[in-house]
Amino acid sequence: MAIYKMVGGKQKLEEIPVSSFGQEGVLERTDLQRILRDQPQVLEEGLLIISEEFGNWQDSNRRIDLLGLDASGRLVVIELKRGDTGSHMDLQAMRYAAMVANMTYRQAVDACQAYLMKRASERGESVEEGAGENLIREQLGAADVEDQAISSEIPRIILVSENFSRELTTCVMWLNDSWLRGIHQEIKCIRLQPHRIENEILVETSQIVPLPEATDYLVRVGERERESRRQEVRSSERFLGGSAFEDSIEQAAENLRPKLNEFFEWAVSLEIEGLVELSSNVGKDTTLQLRVPRKSALISAYNQPDRNTAAIVFWTNSFRENAPDSAIALDETIGTNISTSSNSNVRRSMSGLPDNVWDLLTRAYREANGLLSGNEEPEPSISEN
Repeated sequence: MAIYKMVGGKQKLEEIPVSSFGQEGVLERTDLQRILRDQPQVLEEGLLIISEEFGNWQDSNRRIDLLGLDASGRLVVIELKRGDTGSHMDLQAMRYAAMVANMTYRQAVDACQAYLMKRASERGESVEEGAGENLIREQLGAADVEDQAISSEIPRIILVSENFSRELTTCVMWLNDSWLRGIHQEIKCIRLQPHRIENEILVETSQIVPLPEATDYLVRVGERERESRRQEVRSSERFLGGSAFEDSIEQAAENLRPKLNEFFEWAVSLEIEGLVELSSNVGKDTTLQLRVPRKSALISAYNQPDRNTAAIVFWTNSFRENAPDSAIALDETIGTNISTSSNSNVRRSMSGLPDNVWDLLTRAYREANGLLSGNEEPEPSISEN
């Protein structure tokens, strides 16, 4: 698609000539990588860069252009090419993703600290000890060290290029539609197209894979997947994504177990319905994420038996993007400030939550899945049946 400017007193459109980064003398690492490192929102809102030219592994001199964490705390591999075909980016990025798969929170913190120190050194400055961890903790929205967990089992991949060959986009779409769909994962292709207008360079950004026009198709695919999962659950008692969290309930204080069990049964009911993907992380505490398929989590929960603490974390940015009406309803009903808070999350103790919170959250996840057509009343939660 071309870019036009309106000229002649709104009489006609004049096409802005397409250029190339090569013609404009824009270099891959010195210019493009530096710009995207400093302005990752060009690629995706809420993206945090934690390392540049990352290559902390033995027997390989390969390096990841940019390594980041998205708004939901998932590891992201970003591969950049200045050229006009993006040749071999897909295979290269998949190798990199495999190399950093299962990166721990501590490894991410160390990588971020080294990255900040290197950048500060280049400017003749210093950086405080713990700056990397503070940055990642802020991204994850967790106040305590015990709350930390990044999602790195299957890192996300973002490919960035001036253009992409049909061969590459066909490969990526096939991967997204076959191998990655089952885990609700996808590879993104972002095109950066330069244009020349007088003495200025304009850069048009567009996501070409997955295609924005494919939204209806993906909704239909999601419906088929949810039905498939309903069939699957008839032959198995429970999905395994939340099993670690379920096991941790037995270690919780006696007064917290009823509420934790109620919460977990509700979470499993959403998983059976196909509204969420459950995943557990085990550390000093055990967390359970309730991720909307192909999107981020609206809430997560953590259980800290040694502290006699259990709480729900409401992820404000995800609520505003995916379930804005439910965010307002939760604010009004249970006294949160999800729709207005400047923080990345709002926390509430599990023991202090009202009984109707599960109904409200069920509606939130249905809204996030695009299943609410109007101001529908929430259906009874599993705890009421």
